[in-house]
Amino acid sequence: METVGLEWAVMTWNIQGTKRTDLDRVAAVIAAERPDVVVLQEVRKPQAAALASRLGMNSVWNVKHHPWRPFFPRRAEGAAILTPHVVRDADHAQVSDARSKRNYRRRIVQWALIERADHSAHLVFNIHLSPHDMREERRAEAVRISELARSLGDGPPVLMVGDLNDADSPEIVAMLPGIEVLAPPPTNPSDRPTASIDHVLVPAQATGVSVSAPAGGPWWAELSDHLPLTVRFALDRVEGDFAS
Repeated sequence: METVGLEWAVMTWNIQGTKRTDLDRVAAVIAAERPDVVVLQEVRKPQAAALASRLGMNSVWNVKHHPWRPFFPRRAEGAAILTPHVVRDADHAQVSDARSKRNYRRRIVQWALIERADHSAHLVFNIHLSPHDMREERRAEAVRISELARSLGDGPPVLMVGDLNDADSPEIVAMLPGIEVLAPPPTNPSDRPTASIDHVLVPAQATGVSVSAPAGGPWWAELSDHLPLTVRFALDRVEGDFAS
């Protein structure tokens, strides 16, 4: 039985869409990395759609909260997964105690199965945990996400990706499936980054892992208070095997 190592590139970015971020610049940053999957937080549905169109990608979007509902639907904030590959079985779930869609403290987890033409596939989770002053809430959300991942059963390798807001909660990474092979560079605040709160957790069997993020500065701060983080890794697969 022969195996082949297949490399994937995964990007996560909290684009702070309420700032009406320059989507042309965001799209250019994403395109330069040529990711297999882009996981976005704090993004509005029209922004996700516009980025997908500019990049020639497929996308799924789900609402996190919308304080003005039912008015101004375009202002709803949510999460998006973009990919140039096939998207299957996309869904989302609420993981916070806050339930009202008007409440910014409401948190969701979003997931989708991403399949490439070479038949490699990953179940990608898009995570945005509660903010810095809510440590116990973050822990509870991480537990719920882990339980959800287990409930989906055996299948393609899982990637846990997103803004964990874990500067003062190093235990959060260990509570989620997957591992962080290399220490992520700081991504927040984007002008002078000091906090490593954006993460891509890969399967334990991953090899050739590399992690990168821009150095930051005023140019980046104009786009978002977070920097994009890109992780590349490889997994050995049985040649010709189809992950479904």
